[in-house]
Amino acid sequence: MKSPYIDLPDSSFWKLAVPNKIDLLENIYKQKFSILNKKIATAGDCFAQEIHRALKKSGCLVIDNEPSPNTIAIRGEIENSFGYGLYSARHGNIYSARQLLQLAKEAFGISTPSPEDYIWEKDNRFYDALRPSVEPNGLTSKEEVIMQRQDHIKRFRMVLESCDIFIFTMGLTESWIGIKNGLVYPTAPGVIAGTYNPDLYQFYNFKFMEIYNDFLEFRKIVKLYNPSVKFLLTISPVPLTATASGKHVLAATVYSKSIVRAVAGQLYDEYDDIDYFPSYEILTTPFLGAFMFMENKRTVTKKGVAMTMEIFIREHTLASTSDVNNEEEVHGKTVCDEALLDAFAGGNK
Repeated sequence: MKSPYIDLPDSSFWKLAVPNKIDLLENIYKQKFSILNKKIATAGDCFAQEIHRALKKSGCLVIDNEPSPNTIAIRGEIENSFGYGLYSARHGNIYSARQLLQLAKEAFGISTPSPEDYIWEKDNRFYDALRPSVEPNGLTSKEEVIMQRQDHIKRFRMVLESCDIFIFTMGLTESWIGIKNGLVYPTAPGVIAGTYNPDLYQFYNFKFMEIYNDFLEFRKIVKLYNPSVKFLLTISPVPLTATASGKHVLAATVYSKSIVRAVAGQLYDEYDDIDYFPSYEILTTPFLGAFMFMENKRTVTKKGVAMTMEIFIREHTLASTSDVNNEEEVHGKTVCDEALLDAFAGGNK
């Protein structure tokens, strides 16, 4: 009997499949379905912003249903700082499947959070706690927060109803939840706005089945209104800035990424309408070079992003996004709520 390995392709063998240069990496991604000429929506953690920009540059039909108003005269980093141009709607970073499900339920009227549960205050300014970074200076009144949120929810529903492909970048398992209201917040109270009260908020680390079921419930809801939609998952390669789990941040990061990667793999294997692009595997392997991350070992370099996305672009026969060797190219500002936790390192406030 022949060995079951004897007729396997080169991509099955480490010494043949893993070169010392990323541009020689072949067959690591094979599309499950085409995104050509499809309306694409993006959401997820901060790395999803890089995917959003790369797809726009390649000429894809990326939805922007909440564009910046004409009052923002300067584009690029300024509009990004207010949550515009980062995703298909102005929801800011979505770090967990539960947060994504929560937003979809609100968009389709399945649940409606009370303003008292999502409005936080700081220095007499008011913030939408479910997307606190989109107004970095806060708003003048609670009423203004409510009006903006109502408009945002309508626009996000339109995104879900109109997209052909929904790309979601999974980021974390760690989250903060309202004890009484069950709401999931993208940041802990007291980081951007609000005040931490252990009687009202608790740290929570989502488990495999919770994340798996949350995404499937999200998929089910969206398909009720948009039956033909397909999904493409990625995993953020960006480590945790800080952890409230009590574990070392490195161990907590590996645990978190391992869980969401396992969920993505299970969903990919089980559903024909869910694809997976291995940006996480490409960017985090140490064998392709140290240039993938900056000196802080957390921020992905522009060159690393470009070279990774070039693999995706080639597979989908899209227009090349850029000269992948041009690390200085301006891509806009990446906004990451979680990165603000750096300010608390060493007891700083």
